[in-house]
Amino acid sequence: MGMPEVTINPVGTDAEDQLTLRYEWSGVPTGDREFERHFRACWQTERHRRRAFVAHAADGRPVGMANALIYTRVPSPGRPTARWLYAANVFVTPTFRRRGVAASLMAEVIDAVRAEGMVRIVLAPSEMSIPLYRSLGFRVADDLMRLDLE
Repeated sequence: MGMPEVTINPVGTDAEDQLTLRYEWSGVPTGDREFERHFRACWQTERHRRRAFVAHAADGRPVGMANALIYTRVPSPGRPTARWLYAANVFVTPTFRRRGVAASLMAEVIDAVRAEGMVRIVLAPSEMSIPLYRSLGFRVADDLMRLDLE
């Protein structure tokens, strides 16, 4: 199967397509008003610190998304500030998977943050996504540690 006809668009103030895809990703029925309220409030509060893109099928439905958080390093003497991106969520609906949609979404992310002068993108890949990220030039980074607090 080749690349389906999709368009990739940046997400602005309206995050409804992301909300739709979050429901599909979680596999729960739509209509959780509390979740929707929290999601919309979170997006409005955080959107200036995020970069997000949505893939739309030819019929206009959202079929994939990439959502990332900008991290800004505090400057120190002799070392100016720098920004990088944590790619937090990349999701493609099952019928559009393995057809280049995730790669197209990530290519948009990479181009956007490169144009903004960010110095790196980091992420925590799933097993399924490792080949995709390797094909885009990502490498394994063994220089991180993690402490789970929950």
